[in-house]
Amino acid sequence: MKTLISCISLFLMLFTQVHAEVTITLPNNSTPLLLNGKDIDTRQLISANGTQQILLNANANYREFGQQKRFVSEAIIVTFSGENNHYTLSLPKISTPKAAETFNQSPQVIVKDTKGNNIPYKIDTLVKEGIQVGRNYSEEIKTYNTGQGIAAVSLWQVSTAATVQQASSAAQATETVTETSHTIPETSHTSAEPSVEQVKNFQGTQRKDQINVGQMLDFWYEQADEATREAFKKRIGLETK
Repeated sequence: MKTLISCISLFLMLFTQVHAEVTITLPNNSTPLLLNGKDIDTRQLISANGTQQILLNANANYREFGQQKRFVSEAIIVTFSGENNHYTLSLPKISTPKAAETFNQSPQVIVKDTKGNNIPYKIDTLVKEGIQVGRNYSEEIKTYNTGQGIAAVSLWQVSTAATVQQASSAAQATETVTETSHTIPETSHTSAEPSVEQVKNFQGTQRKDQINVGQMLDFWYEQADEATREAFKKRIGLETK
């Protein structure tokens, strides 16, 4: 049964990948955050044809006054349209404090397809005032998309995370149905007393069983010799006269 469920799950995932026509590679100097509103933690993405909205951070390391500095940009929103192709995003090199400041003020990326064509895109930053720790990017992007942001979208496309989750959910549903089909249904507990029909059926079964037992006793008693008959009578408490 487990093998069957695993095969179904694998089939669903492969079926999904065949129909997920867009693949995207994010740059190594980035931190992936969201794809079409879904959390991601990989730079290799799969999505359905249509509008792609990616949220990421740009990362960089540089030296300032002899000390190593690490730069993490504002959350960047990149939106573009993709269909039946592989797309690669790249970020500019950030090696000075000035370059980091410039990037935060006016972020730029490059989006190319497999033929090296530059793909048009829209870009914006997802800014949050105050403390930045523990941000809920999924909720923030929903709010952003309800407004008039440059890179806002109105409808989500199916993302890798959603696709995998749907395949997993389908496999779990299959397992649940399979297990349920082998489960003995519980009797109703609406009433503690047996119904009249149940009593009749039970009594009828008892009578049939008693008749069968009586017939068997009669048969074996007739087949036994006298000594065995006497022993049987003593065993059931009957005295011979």
